[in-house]
Amino acid sequence: MSKTKRQSGIELLRIIVMMQIIFLHAYQYGLLHNASKAAGDIDGTLVTFVWSFCRAPVDVFIMISGYFMITSQFDIKKTIRRSGKIYGAMIFYSIVLSIIFFISDPSLININSVISAFTPLMSRTWYFLSNYLIILLLSPFLNKMLASLSKKHYLYFMGIVFVVVSLWSTLAEIDGVSNVISVNKVLDPYMGKSLGGFLLMYIIGGYLRLFVKQQPLEKRKLNFKYLGIFAALCVSDFVLASVFPQYKPAFGMFNNPLVLAESAMLILFFRDFNFSSKFVNTVAGTTLGVYAIHENPYVRDCLWHVANFSNKHLYDTLIYIPIVIITVILIFAGCSIIELLRLKLFEFVGNKINARKTVTSVTPNQKAK
Repeated sequence: MSKTKRQSGIELLRIIVMMQIIFLHAYQYGLLHNASKAAGDIDGTLVTFVWSFCRAPVDVFIMISGYFMITSQFDIKKTIRRSGKIYGAMIFYSIVLSIIFFISDPSLININSVISAFTPLMSRTWYFLSNYLIILLLSPFLNKMLASLSKKHYLYFMGIVFVVVSLWSTLAEIDGVSNVISVNKVLDPYMGKSLGGFLLMYIIGGYLRLFVKQQPLEKRKLNFKYLGIFAALCVSDFVLASVFPQYKPAFGMFNNPLVLAESAMLILFFRDFNFSSKFVNTVAGTTLGVYAIHENPYVRDCLWHVANFSNKHLYDTLIYIPIVIITVILIFAGCSIIELLRLKLFEFVGNKINARKTVTSVTPNQKAK
């Protein structure tokens, strides 16, 4: 069975948005936001402006899944195998990293931490991977339903989910408006990080694949209109938060309509980036591992304790800009190499298991011979 050819343009987008995720974590856990803001209005504004251009990564990852999986055949076994690979990585990193940190600091060992190490899905060690895995398991049923809809009915269904999960939830976060509009006891959007937000992203990705037609390969070229719209949306989100303080709680929410639109524009731009690169495809294949490693709770605390930007003298000049960029690249590269080694290990073990199965599956007649 031939494998589906991976589109390096989309794979490049995976790499870029994973680096954006690392930047977002540097902004929050690495104290880049607080320290730059304390250094002065200019530095704080500059860092937050860049942050506003990095709000789409989670949306992009899930939309890409919807984009490629919407046309998949209904295959439960394939879905279980794919989900098993994701959960295998989760279990591996959860247990191995926990053991490493338990050895280095025995005070971390307690009944809760041990149980969490063996149950990363339900313990929500990684909210993104937990939601992603659930969406993946639901995908055959979602695809079967969504692919059967006409464009009119798809828009109607997507519109309902959008109003509830995105528009309603965003309005409910705006100061003043939240006194009147609320999602309390209706849904828990949690800034778009909940399963409902991921469902909407998946639906949008499927729509882009089914109904936003792509030019034939020979006529395909980059459409910078999409990139321009993306930039305009990011600036609009930033300006709204700067001009209207009431809007700040909704600024950059993953289910914010502006952020959802930003994500769609990135996908439409990069899907026309027509090139093939084995290197890009290989590195992109490590992105979920990069996330799992650097966002593991123990690694996160240790990593951003070392790679933090709290030193006020960093902001005396613009030297902090290349330092942040280099830090993001190094974290990505280091985690990517570790994930490549894990993939090789799992491939080696898998081949050994398959070889043993082949040997033990010899028929009695063959043994008799």
